[in-house]
Order: sequence, then structure tokens, then C-alpha cells
Amino acid sequence: MQMLLFNMVVLILVTPILLLIYANKEPLIQYTSQDVFNGINFFIGLFILISFLLFVTTMLTYVERRLVARMQNRIGPNRVGPFGVLQGFADLIKLITKEDLIPTLANRNIFSLAPILIMSPVLLMFAVIPILPGFTIADLDIGIFYVVAITSLGSLGVFAAGWASNSKYSLYGAVRGVAQLVSYEVPLVLSICTIVLLSGSLNLIEIAEAQEIPFILVQPVAFLIILFSVAAELNRTPFDINEADSEIVAGFHTEYSGTKFALIYGTEYLAAFGWSLVIAILFFGHLGPGIGGFLMLMAKTSIILFLFFWFRGTWPRVRIDQILAIAWKIMFPLATINIIITAGEILFVQSIFNINPGNALGLQPLAIITIINIILFAGLLVILSFVKGLGQFDKGPKRYVPDIEGVN
Repeated sequence: MQMLLFNMVVLILVTPILLLIYANKEPLIQYTSQDVFNGINFFIGLFILISFLLFVTTMLTYVERRLVARMQNRIGPNRVGPFGVLQGFADLIKLITKEDLIPTLANRNIFSLAPILIMSPVLLMFAVIPILPGFTIADLDIGIFYVVAITSLGSLGVFAAGWASNSKYSLYGAVRGVAQLVSYEVPLVLSICTIVLLSGSLNLIEIAEAQEIPFILVQPVAFLIILFSVAAELNRTPFDINEADSEIVAGFHTEYSGTKFALIYGTEYLAAFGWSLVIAILFFGHLGPGIGGFLMLMAKTSIILFLFFWFRGTWPRVRIDQILAIAWKIMFPLATINIIITAGEILFVQSIFNINPGNALGLQPLAIITIINIILFAGLLVILSFVKGLGQFDKGPKRYVPDIEGVN
């Protein structure tokens, strides 16, 4: 069954690539000026890319466990390999060699297909993510729109996994997970639209080139909204209620084991790496050329990954009603107000500097918008500090505790 699952993964991933190659009659990879990958067969390059992503995914499990252990005054994995660096590979081998169990009353076909539906969109999102200037598998003009659209398909796999398991625990976890994904998709898209307005493009390379000032300074509110929305979509703490052990066992993948569970578990880290790359490109400035530019991009990506790991090691979980309330009562209004303000600022600087609509803003217009938004962001923090009870996690009614002192 595991070999059949592997063959299905290869077939699903390779077939659309072969069709694209036949339709275009030209290589899909655009090489850099240094011609680092010049002459390498496309399929060899694809194999290297997927192998690199699998290696990164395996290592991220180790890095997170070590970092969270240090944050919580523990040691973490330190037995397999030097400093425990091979622990992730040992876990992977253990999962692959475990027995592949399927519940008796489960829908066997959908149950086996669901992990592929969960992982495939995450792998496909890397097709438009530029690693270096001009180096990407598919340089789409709607790159960021493609990323949002393709990753949203993962909710179908989540619900399919919960429904096909024929388990109430899995189904409850799937329903909660889908509701969470849909809720945070709205503020995520609205905040990405502010970046599109500032850059005048949906292409990720053009967005990076338009950052005369890093957009994290121009749009601090959008950065925070996207960061927390992505954390919710990735089922990261504090939004991982559908996997809370005390709530509903292990969420939608309660009944999965072996290779299928490895695919689902690895997808979370692979998606975290992919979205960290996207956030680094959207907010942290230009893409540098050569090996230095690649290492700089990885350093920026590591900052975002560290924030995700930091959240898990320090923040408690919140209830499902609080998760949805944060999305619709806080994130959505902030994202809506932010995009309206940003549109007004862009119209203002375009009228002053005679910039045609759709063109990227220069240094001086971005500097003006940055100053305005930093002042507004500071004012927002001051206002939120005076909101009574905003930091309370439990706003339920107080329990009545009878006084039993003196009672025999």
C-alpha cells in the first residue's frame, strides 16, 4: 500500500509537468546570469528541488524541537547523531517502516488520497517562488495570487481526511480546521492586496524589486496580519486547537499512521518553510544575486520560521470560538481599514509625484507612506493598550465556589 501511495504521488506531480513541457516546447526554469544550473536536465533539477525541500522539512522538525526545548528549559533530542541532528531522519525511517493501518469502516480510496491532496498544493506553491532574481520554475505575472489560490486547496484534503476516517474525532477536527482556514483566508488576502497596491504587481520578483524601502516598515499592520493568518492556516500555536490533545485527540489525522501520517506531518513544516519564503519576499526587500543573495534570503526566511517556533514554545492555545472571533472581530476589521488607508495614501502620493496608476512607487513616495503608517501603527498600539480585557484568554462567566469553611 505504501508503494502504491508513492506511485500515486509521483504520477500526480509529474503528469502536469510533462504536459506543461509539451505545451511550451521550452525549458520552464529561467537560469540566472551566472548560469549556475545551465545545462542541467529539467527533471534532474526538479529532483534536486524536491530532495532539498524534503531535507529542509526533516531538519525543521529537529530545529523546532531543539529551540522549543531551550525555551522551556529542556534538552530536546540529543541522541541520534551529533547533537541529535539525525533525529528527524530517524523519525522519518520509523514512520515509513510502520504498519499502514486503515480503519475497517473508512472510505479506503479517499482515506489514501487525502494525504496527497494535502501535500500536493504545498509542493506546487514552490513553482512560483523565486530563489534568486530571474530564477524560478514558472515566473507567473499572478504569482502571489497563485500561491494563495493553490494553498487554499489544502482545506479539501483536510476535510477529506476527516470524513473518510469514519471517526467522530477526525470529523470534528476536520470541521474545525476548515472553518479556521476559511476564516483566516479573508484577512490574509486583504493584507496581501496592500502589498500589491504598493508594488503595482502580482509577480513576486517585481514585488521584491519594488521595495525601495522594505515593506515591513511600510506596512507593519499587514505584516502582523499575514504572519498570524499564516500561523492559523498552518495550524501553528496558538491556533492548533484542532490538534489539541485534551480536546479531540489528534485532529483530522487521528486515524493515520505510517507513510500517510508522515506526509501530513511533513506538510505542516514544508508549508511553514514555503510561506516563510513568501513573507520574506513580500516584506524584507530585494532579492540579491548569486550565493550571497540565496543565503540572505534563507536568513530572512529563518527569522520568520523562528517566530513560528517561538509562538509554539511560549503561547498557550486558545479556544475555537476565540480563534474565529480573532479572525472576524479583530483581523478582518484591521485588514479592511488598512487597505482603505493604503489606497488613500497611494492616491495621495500619486497626485503629488505624478505617478501613473499601476506603476511601482519610488523611494520618496514610499518614505511618506512609511512615516504615516508608523505613526498610525504606534497610535493603534496605544489604543489597544487601553482596551479593557483584551489580553484575557478566558472571558467566560465566573464559577461559583461555595464557602465550606466551618461546615462539618
